[in-house]
Amino acid sequence: MALEQQDNPIRDKNTHAPPSGEKPQRVSTSQLELIPLDGSMYVSFYHIPDMRSDVEQQRVRQALIPFSELLIEHCIDVDARHLALYHQDPIEAVTVALIRLNLGAELQQTMPHYEPMELATVKKKTHADQLNPSNENALSQLQQFLSKLIERFEQWLKALRKK
Repeated sequence: MALEQQDNPIRDKNTHAPPSGEKPQRVSTSQLELIPLDGSMYVSFYHIPDMRSDVEQQRVRQALIPFSELLIEHCIDVDARHLALYHQDPIEAVTVALIRLNLGAELQQTMPHYEPMELATVKKKTHADQLNPSNENALSQLQQFLSKLIERFEQWLKALRKK
């Protein structure tokens, strides 16, 4: 996927609206906890041909704010003029809001989303934890060997340069 990483969430879903006079409190909810367990997450791709500047990008972000409960995450690629929305429920209302911006927004496709890399990494780590300590020792020895090899190679290069 050629889309950039999301820098700004639509709205901080981990912050609750505080009663008047109180400071907001953060709840420790990771992005992984927002992903449904039943695999029903979707990604919708939009092409927005008139989104050429940061001003138009900001207009798109502001149009998404009312739908923050529907959307899990979004990614905007200004150079390619693409928007990717990750969601669980249908988002026809979001499409209508984007069209109303008069930036030429067009829904290209909606498809089921694959398992995020973070989840795959977590699963691999648990499998790696089952390896016995001798494998870790072998990796440590290999790392030491390669470090020494690189060190000797650098010494050899320095000797060649002096000649």
